[in-house]
Amino acid sequence: MTRNRCVWTSLLIGIFIVVLPGQALPDLKRIEQRPMAPDFTLRDIDGTPYRLHKLRGKVVLVNFWATWCPPCRAEMPSLQRLWERLADEDFVLLAVAVNEKPPAIRKFLRSMKPSLRFTVLLDSEMDVARYWPLKGLPATFIMDKHSRVAYITHGALNWDTTEVITQLRQLIAEPLTPPIGTPAPSDKPPRG
Repeated sequence: MTRNRCVWTSLLIGIFIVVLPGQALPDLKRIEQRPMAPDFTLRDIDGTPYRLHKLRGKVVLVNFWATWCPPCRAEMPSLQRLWERLADEDFVLLAVAVNEKPPAIRKFLRSMKPSLRFTVLLDSEMDVARYWPLKGLPATFIMDKHSRVAYITHGALNWDTTEVITQLRQLIAEPLTPPIGTPAPSDKPPRG
């Protein structure tokens, strides 16, 4: 997807959300088969590497976004509130900035009030994003404790609602060891 197409898609989604504020936002789509998430290693804004599958044992929310995407920017405060609510639980939030350079990310992060304290990763060349089934931005994937995709949503979401937090806490409460007889997770990328 070209940058121009992403910009136009994001703008149209942003206009839709602004024009129709009473309409429901996208919901989390439960993925019954729970395929393994594509593993990746990305660096945060300070250069610290993060590898997705090293986070096994925690529920991980991976949000693909960009600073030029109005719906992405609009959902950032609710992602921060979600992170604050679940920070003491087995939960990690990784915001993957797609097709962005570090100066643009730093400028955006400085502009956010309140400041974002969750981890922001850089995928400047889309080396990781191309392996995930993105249908535009924002796109969010939630992995269970086994690094399997349990939920997907495309589009902005209000992340700190009771319903979303309940769904995430149910995932957090699941045991790390799958029950006997559970089929091995698929290595195929998730469909969304």
